[in-house]
Amino acid sequence: MIFRPALWMTVFAVPSLVILLALGTWQVKRLQWKDELISEFTARAMGGAITPPAADAASGLRFQRLNLAGEWMHDAEVQLIGRTFEGTAGYHVITPFRLDDGRILLVNRGWVSQDYRTPQKRPGTLHAGPQEFQAILRLPARKGYFVPGNNPVQNDWFTLDIGDIRAHHDLGDAVIDGYSADALRADGPYVLPIGAAVEITIPNDHLNYAITWYGIALGLIGVYFAWHHQSGRLQFRRGSGE
Repeated sequence: MIFRPALWMTVFAVPSLVILLALGTWQVKRLQWKDELISEFTARAMGGAITPPAADAASGLRFQRLNLAGEWMHDAEVQLIGRTFEGTAGYHVITPFRLDDGRILLVNRGWVSQDYRTPQKRPGTLHAGPQEFQAILRLPARKGYFVPGNNPVQNDWFTLDIGDIRAHHDLGDAVIDGYSADALRADGPYVLPIGAAVEITIPNDHLNYAITWYGIALGLIGVYFAWHHQSGRLQFRRGSGE
């Protein structure tokens, strides 16, 4: 075999190959990290429930299962626009829940269809008196760039913004700032509002990214040697005895 690498091609190809392999390896490490993170979150959601923590202690308890005891504050309910369930458009019902210790926790009770947006159309969901149920702790999510801001005056709510809801309904300092909660779906037939299922849905596309980077690296190697072969710089010679 005779191989005479072209300087300009090699100067371009080698650093590019190193970068592509590094990106692929980085994605593999990210995949391992994400798998461990999902396993940790699943263990919290499926494990033993705890009482609602202090707001400043919630950052390390994402998806923790909670035991909630208190009473609903239905007069301060809001409905988040643009939520779907099994392909059907509707709303998420957000209701403040006054805990037995006096704090107020915003709870996503679950999904209702457009026909049942207002509380007046679903009086059977307005449970009164002491309530006990389990929920999943949710940390505040970033608002998407294209998601409109809340318009409380028009009753248009696009995000669960604790500050907006507290101010609009004058809930005061008792509201827990650091997190909200998703009420868990009861076993059996669906009952409005349809609560959350115990499943962790976190994007984990790192394997696809790793395959992409490694695939591009492999393609670059192929192009590099194919170009040298076509230009006569890479030749394969048979043995002299043939």
